[in-house]
Amino acid sequence: MDELQDYFKNILAHLDDMAKRTIFMMGFKYGQEKSREQCAADGGDDFQLLQDTKAEVEKMIIELHISGNVRERKNGLIEFRNPQFGSVYGRDVEELRQKLEQKIRYEKAHIKKPEKKKKSPLLSEYFEQVYLPYKEAQSRAESTIKGIKYNYKFLMDSGFDKPLSDYTAKEIEEFLFSMKQTRKAQILQGMLNNIFNKAITDGVLQTNPCDTIEKVEHDTDDGKALSFEDQELFFTRLFADASVKLDEKCYFLFVYLTGTRRDEARNIRDSDIDYKNSVIHIPGTKTDGSDRYMPLFPLAEKALRFANTDGKPFHIYCERIYKIFNRLIKGYRLHDLRHSFGTIQICVEKIDPKTVSLWMGHTNTQTTLNTYTHPEQLDRALFLRGDMQNPEKTAILRQKYQKILELISAFFDRCTQTVPIL
Repeated sequence: MDELQDYFKNILAHLDDMAKRTIFMMGFKYGQEKSREQCAADGGDDFQLLQDTKAEVEKMIIELHISGNVRERKNGLIEFRNPQFGSVYGRDVEELRQKLEQKIRYEKAHIKKPEKKKKSPLLSEYFEQVYLPYKEAQSRAESTIKGIKYNYKFLMDSGFDKPLSDYTAKEIEEFLFSMKQTRKAQILQGMLNNIFNKAITDGVLQTNPCDTIEKVEHDTDDGKALSFEDQELFFTRLFADASVKLDEKCYFLFVYLTGTRRDEARNIRDSDIDYKNSVIHIPGTKTDGSDRYMPLFPLAEKALRFANTDGKPFHIYCERIYKIFNRLIKGYRLHDLRHSFGTIQICVEKIDPKTVSLWMGHTNTQTTLNTYTHPEQLDRALFLRGDMQNPEKTAILRQKYQKILELISAFFDRCTQTVPIL
């Protein structure tokens, strides 16, 4: 009999609670039948007492959400057995219940609860409390920090803020590839990648969701020079547009006359300008040679003097810059004013390429010659003429450039009547 019980005990140890209860009830019913037959022969009163006890135990184990089998020992004790608690004895059902409840409480108290997953900070929290201070501590240029803040604001305005550990490669990829501006997507991909890598270094994350994302491709535009005809059209419209403020007009003129990059012009301060020696410091950040000095040409000096004089000449946001430029001229980018400067200085003014390269903050002269020199675009018809020598073509181009400079000079003359130059 004991061997048979051990056999069923091993089976029960590998079954779930529902299966155990089902088997227990089958065994209990079977035991009832056998006990009924035996007790019927020995005496009806003892049989009924046993049945009542077992019925109480059956009700008890259902209430306690446990399973097992019960029997009455020869010494009168009630024995309850299950794989978890082994054998538990009681003189009656109530004592048996108390002992089982005590064991159940003990088991619950000593069950090791799974560790709660530590919730990672929101992207916004981590950026403001950790990542941005980390970048600022690296003594990054002011323009670089502004760029980081600007891109962060774009993420927040897009609603792209959640706990760092909740980001998936798929949603980041969908977010980036849904953007029309591929260059913007490229910048944001790099920024998110850097943030997640910093979080790994700090022990906030285990993996970087950007690692498996395909790099956003950006079709770079090599840029072009505005033709002299389009230069005249642009400046005529700019000077006539009453919705564009004076300092904004001066900004576009300064970029055209110096070939500075968008933010280089925006970041110039009064302390960078040496009016006495006609020299200006360009606070570049893009390459090693971008931080530079160049001549302060007369018309560029006027553009600075007519702009703001509260420590920083140009107070203009990027969105505003692009909005104005794209409204006034089609088919070009703001950066093409820089291409126009390089082309004019080398191909029209015949300045030494090395000198122009230094003015523009290029690492080497080949960049200036190969990327920023477009003689055929200033006047395509003139460039293609085979019946003229280069000196003749250059003379004509200089006349056209002089016409643009006179247009700009006339604008400053009109400004002097209303805003006297300092």
